[in-house]
Order: sequence, then structure tokens, then C-alpha cells
Amino acid sequence: MTTSVIVIGGGLVGTSTAYFTAREGLDVTLIEQETIGYGASGRNPGFVWLHCRNAGWALDVSFAGRKLYDELKEDLPVSFEFRADGGLIYFTDERQAPVFEEFVAARRSDGLDMELIDGKAVRELVKPIREDVLGASFCANDAQINTPTVVAALAAGAREAGATIREHETVLEVIYDGDRAAGVRTTNGTYFADYVVVASGAWTEKLMAASGVDARVGRERLQVIATKPLPAQIRPVVYGPLTAKQYELFRALPSWDESAFLSPIEIETGSWMLTLAAQRANGEILLGCPMDYPADVDLSPTLSGIRATAENIGQDFPGLKDAAIDRIWAGVLPFTSDMVPIIDEAAPGLIVAAGHVFGNSSGPMTGKLVSQLIRGISPEIDLTEVRWGRTLDPIVPGVAVHW
Repeated sequence: MTTSVIVIGGGLVGTSTAYFTAREGLDVTLIEQETIGYGASGRNPGFVWLHCRNAGWALDVSFAGRKLYDELKEDLPVSFEFRADGGLIYFTDERQAPVFEEFVAARRSDGLDMELIDGKAVRELVKPIREDVLGASFCANDAQINTPTVVAALAAGAREAGATIREHETVLEVIYDGDRAAGVRTTNGTYFADYVVVASGAWTEKLMAASGVDARVGRERLQVIATKPLPAQIRPVVYGPLTAKQYELFRALPSWDESAFLSPIEIETGSWMLTLAAQRANGEILLGCPMDYPADVDLSPTLSGIRATAENIGQDFPGLKDAAIDRIWAGVLPFTSDMVPIIDEAAPGLIVAAGHVFGNSSGPMTGKLVSQLIRGISPEIDLTEVRWGRTLDPIVPGVAVHW
């Protein structure tokens, strides 16, 4: 008798789970409350970012995930947008230089293909950037995807393998037979299956609470501005120096000085900036991102966020000061307090695969790992660090976290 699986969520994790599981002949139904790629997977700037992944599970899964993209390009029935031109974090202040020297040395020892490049090299790679940029850490392992195109390709692969995808249907709760997950109740009815996979990203905490389960998955909102298409001028994915303080990898370095990585707008507003720029194949440049931590999923951009982005980008990318704006949006990243997701069988028949703050790197690989769990195969990456039962801090809305 064929094993049946219900997957909740139509982002990278959900569609990759459906794809890898259906490909093995299982009976798969994916349920998405809006449309495929509606959540974080449809709203992020597409960084496949190994640059700042912590050593251990996060870096291991990111290396595996980066390699998996090459396989997916060959295997999926439709193409997706992918570019492997590396990534960089630039710096503009002499006080930041020793921090970046230490950072590059530490990352190289962790196995990343990384180097410290000078300001001239940065300007060649990122033409609109300020003239006085001093240098950058450059990681050849980094890449860029247009994430919605990847989700669409995975969904197409899942359908081709026999999966059913149901959109515009909200899962209200997981239902049980004794202590075993037996299916879900949705706005359209009740469905039964041998396994239920919760891959609902930033909606996970609320969904699990409806079933009496405390799933400590928080929400981090990022706001993005997209320009109208422009001539090709930015090759790698780009972060600015303000980004460094978001990462414990930087904060733990001997030369770390937070005052060298704060901007006046951050001090004024109390919100940190994740300065970034990335150019897609169609020429549009994505710019951002102010960060905050709403109590619930909130996909609304704000005036204060737009202002902070415009001031920050205007200062660091003067070549874009006259760029026409096409659209503005917000997305919400899920996270856990230890910054790695939950990937485990939380109860018999119930697999949680959520909390991916770096989902572009780890999302498709997570789907493959979940498929292996369901089929009783030993996962190819050890899941001890991402187990369900580990101690996680409660989610406190409004409180900033470090990656």
C-alpha cells in the first residue's frame, strides 16, 4: 500500500519535500493557503548565502544545498533563474578593516572559498557603489536565485511526479488518531494521510498552537525595494558593512567594535539595516532591508522602512540615485533562537520542517532530507542539531536577534 503524505506550505521547503517525496512514488498532497511561493520564498532577494553560515549543521547543509542546485537545474522539468557569481560584504571605514581581515581568515579555516578584495575590485563587480569603498570579503561559494522561479520549478517537478497541489486552502489544524498525526482539517474539509509535514515557515507557531503544540518559530520582517530594469551592473550578491552586526560570526571576532557598524538612521529608529543589493536577470535591482520582529505575520512595507532603505542605499550606491522604483514589498523570515531550523518527527507521523532563516541555502536540501525521513532512510546529513526536542528560547515579538 502506497504511503500517503500531506505537506503544509508551498515555499521552498514544502515544494522540495513534495518533489523529492513524490519522485519516490509516494502519494503526496501539498496544501498552500495562498499561492505557491506566496511567503518568504516569494519575497526574498534570492541570496544563496554561505558567506556567514555558522560552522556545523548550518554550513554543512548550505554546502550540500548549493551543490543540489546544480542537480536541480538538470532534473527539474522547467528552468529557474540561477547565477553563481559569488557574494561580498563591502566595508567603508578603516575601523572595519581589521574585523574583515579576521573574518576572512576564520571563514577560510571553515572551508569557504573566500578572500579579501580591495576597493578597486569591489567597484569592478558592483559598479554603482560609492567611490571610497575600501574593500570586501568575497566568497565564491555564494550564488543568487530568483526564488519564485525555483519554487515554481519544484512545484512543476512535484506535479510531474504525481503530487497534487492545492492552493487557496488554509490548514486549520493537524488532527490525530491517538498520539499519531492522521491528517489535517482545512477550510475545505478534512484529509487523512500516513504523514503530515509542517513546512509553513513564519506561520508555523500559529498553526502548531492550534493543535496545542508550542513550536518556537519566530518572524523577522524584511522590506525590499525593486528598481525598474537597468543595464547589467551588479554581478555578485552584495551586503554592506551594517550587515556584519547581525552575525555572531562577526561579533565574536577580537577586533569587533559595534560602534563602527552602526549608522545614524539605525540609532535614530532603533531598527537595524541589512544593507543589500542584487540584480536579477531582467535588470531590476533589489535593495534593502530594514528589519523588525512583528508579533504576527505582517507583509506590509512601512514608510519608516522605505525611508531607512532610501537613505542607506542613497549613501552607499550613488550610482542608483536616479533609478526608477518599480515596486516595494515586505517578507517575513522564520527563525529559531539558535538559528537552525527544526527538521524532525515531532510526534508519530508528524514531521516539522520549519524555522529556515537561510532557506535559499537549506530549503531544497531540507525537502530531500524530509523525504529520506519519511521513507525510513538514514538522512545524508545528521539531524541531531535540528531535532525537535532541543531547548529553544520563547519568541518575544519586537526583540532583535542575531544570526
